[in-house]
Amino acid sequence: MEVMDKFEMEVRRLFPYVSFHPLEREIYSHDISVLPGYIDSIAHSIADVVIQPENTFQVKEILRLSKEYSIPVIPRGSATSGYGGVIPYKGGIVVDFSRMDWFEIDDEKKILTAEPGAVWWDIQKKANELGLSLRVYPTSAPSSTVGGWIAHGGIGVGSRMFGGIEENIEEIKVIDFEGTKRISGEELKFYVGMQGTTGLLVKAKIPLMDLRNEKAFIVPVEDISHAVNVLRLKTLYTAVFLSKNYMKLLNEVRGEDYPEKDILLCVSFDENMERDEVAERLWEDRFFPMRIKKKGPSIVISEVLIPVDSLPSFYSELMMKIPPGAGVQIYFSRNHANVITMIPSDEREKRYTKDWKTAFKIVKIGIKNSGKPYSTGLYLSHLSKKVLPDYMELESFKKRVDPENLLNPGKIFPSGKLPRIMKLAEIVV
Repeated sequence: MEVMDKFEMEVRRLFPYVSFHPLEREIYSHDISVLPGYIDSIAHSIADVVIQPENTFQVKEILRLSKEYSIPVIPRGSATSGYGGVIPYKGGIVVDFSRMDWFEIDDEKKILTAEPGAVWWDIQKKANELGLSLRVYPTSAPSSTVGGWIAHGGIGVGSRMFGGIEENIEEIKVIDFEGTKRISGEELKFYVGMQGTTGLLVKAKIPLMDLRNEKAFIVPVEDISHAVNVLRLKTLYTAVFLSKNYMKLLNEVRGEDYPEKDILLCVSFDENMERDEVAERLWEDRFFPMRIKKKGPSIVISEVLIPVDSLPSFYSELMMKIPPGAGVQIYFSRNHANVITMIPSDEREKRYTKDWKTAFKIVKIGIKNSGKPYSTGLYLSHLSKKVLPDYMELESFKKRVDPENLLNPGKIFPSGKLPRIMKLAEIVV
């Protein structure tokens, strides 16, 4: 009997929710990004099987099979990110955690305990019923999962006051080839933002806050330096800079009448703030930044984390490089800004490749200004050693817990041809 036939028989025996169907395996071999053809042909590999585990025992069995048959394991949430973190670069077992979506809220201790497939906005609605709220959550909260956002180490709504998700985790439980581990404190750096390359997250404990009334308001700003100065004077829950071109795009695709100028959208818990109808509409729209894709009909996105002090110089260079129709959103954390550049494009035309090259240029400008890509994932793994200050320590840890490189290979830690191709693309742009 062929090895893969034996593998398939064992998988079908062990797991009730499994698919070897070619079409489903193809669907699970993509995320939300659409790559230029010459990159996609190298980065794109087809999953061998899709498994939806229901509990930690089944996750352990997946890792046992992975080790026994030397087949990679690729964890997957809702695939709302576009950095290739959930793509089976070398084939393998895609682990869809959507059935592990249990969560529980201890309203006395104000603690959330959640499995990786739990959706952030489902959690938020339940927390609100109990008079509580998430401190931080992604702008993709209506579909994004707990495991996915932790795997990317994200910043988002609430990060101006509370920092990124890593700063808002009490404990996580992970499973790797050594067994089950509880992780907290300094050890979180080996897992948060590591995209499942060091272990599979199966549970997280996250502190909540009391539910408070959010007041959105707009501060008109002259430029990005003015916006940074405003932030230094205000205590805010959330702060988002929206460029005038982004506001223009919103008006064009949504039929809105927003002011087409740079603004700072602020959210405070100050009960004395007056109601701002325009700000409230923009705040309610925070979950749908991709709506401007209608302008494309495709969109190319670049996300760069920049120290707030370096933001004015970076933004000045950014404005000289991006196409006139591109819009910019900037989400502020405590000390960093996540600069999201959205370039309306069309994947059917030659300019799509040019727009991707522009996205690479933006990353290079960010690195020059003490920044780094929001996520290296698969496509920018060649930059990890340059932009991750603890890279050597992380790499050593990876080799210890995953000596055969079966946990989401190719992500964070470069391997294969793709990093060389992407590095070449970075040089020529």
